[in-house]
Amino acid sequence: MSIRQLLLPESPPRLTLMPAMGTWAFFLTFAGQSVRNLVGWTSFGLISAASGLLLLLVFLREGHHVQWRALPTTIGLYVVLCSLSIIWSAYPAETALASILMIATTAVGVLLACGLSLRQMTDALSRALEATLVLSVLLELYVALVLRHPLAPLYMRGWEEVPVTYYWVYGDILRGGPIQGIVGNRNPLAFIALLTLLCIAVRWADRRVKPVGLVVWSSLSLLILVLTNSATVWVAAVVCVAVMGYLWLMRHVPVRLRAWVVTAAVTMIVALAAAALGWYSQLIGLLGRTESMSVRWEIWKAVLSLWQEHTILGWGWIMYWIPWLPVFSTILVRPDGTPTMNAHNAYIEALFQTGVVGGALIVVIVCVMVYRSFRLAERHLNSEASVVLPALVMTALVMQSFTESRLLSEGNWVVLCALGTWLGLNRTVEERKRPQASATTLPQLRTERHSSRHPGRRFTGAGGHSSQLRR
Repeated sequence: MSIRQLLLPESPPRLTLMPAMGTWAFFLTFAGQSVRNLVGWTSFGLISAASGLLLLLVFLREGHHVQWRALPTTIGLYVVLCSLSIIWSAYPAETALASILMIATTAVGVLLACGLSLRQMTDALSRALEATLVLSVLLELYVALVLRHPLAPLYMRGWEEVPVTYYWVYGDILRGGPIQGIVGNRNPLAFIALLTLLCIAVRWADRRVKPVGLVVWSSLSLLILVLTNSATVWVAAVVCVAVMGYLWLMRHVPVRLRAWVVTAAVTMIVALAAAALGWYSQLIGLLGRTESMSVRWEIWKAVLSLWQEHTILGWGWIMYWIPWLPVFSTILVRPDGTPTMNAHNAYIEALFQTGVVGGALIVVIVCVMVYRSFRLAERHLNSEASVVLPALVMTALVMQSFTESRLLSEGNWVVLCALGTWLGLNRTVEERKRPQASATTLPQLRTERHSSRHPGRRFTGAGGHSSQLRR
């Protein structure tokens, strides 16, 4: 298997269900709240279980297999830690269920990476996100034009009173937002729009999107970003644009200058990070999020206070906070009387649920993934544009992880596992090439010496293209 085979689908193309299953898997994990709001949690669990089983059957039926050496070790260790936390959990029954969900979402990411090429995975993710955006706009317009009052989740229709924060859609699209879409929350909807933009940009660079499609999906994504007005996602979008600019510059500058570009980029990152810390209050005020950040500070302080009671291994994995459990019911109560549902920070969340051990693992996972994704993009700058997608997606995930906990669950975790596995597959390909490269070192040296004795002649290799050797 070569890097090209990892990037591109098998040739000649054959009829396969894996891309369609990939699209459904990404939709169900990113827009799962819409399904839960329609049919309730129990029915959603049955749909998810059936979908996971069908994905496995299609994966096996089409002859794919998991390359165990490619599996990301640190992600596997974190999943094991979450499962083992049943032993010391303050809520063992809920931890057992959450561990099953964690194993299932991890398996989905692994199966998608092993059953799809990077191009196919990009297309599947893009289609799922595009569908989420379209359905979100349609639902918002229905509530605004037809229903004309906030829409509660359908399984709450029998409730005497629905808390304000539990409403699905408020119907503010014609008033300029903020909108929640089918996911029921403006922040994840904005993040979905950002991921859609990244997928469209990569597919357009690979000449796999027509100009009309580029205009339509880019415009819809930007419209959603404006209507959701998520400060975190706006910052993430700016950073992603900067990363795109960095990779574009690396691709177009001479090889001898690339080290200088890397040094300049690292220096700029450090300087901007220092400036952001120094003018943090002014930056938050500029983004208009002083109140929301104040609430997050209160959540973080409350969660860290609880974490200090179980520092090493945490309270036990639970993924989603369950409001009727005593430990979660009073962390921070909203104005409508409902408790906060997550820590709004992936690292604090990991500390709280899995302790210092789990928090350290998450930091290592993120650092390793960022390093490997950027290393892949830089090593294959002249290859398919798809190789830059892992770096762009990891940039977006990391930026969101500081104000949201979603890195550890559902669609974000599936993408993290899929990219980690795919990067592992690529690493095994590179390791297989090394012995071959060592075996051909002596003939290459002889060729170079022969060429140096005859400056007028250039060795072109079997393909007759000297540019491949220069590159």
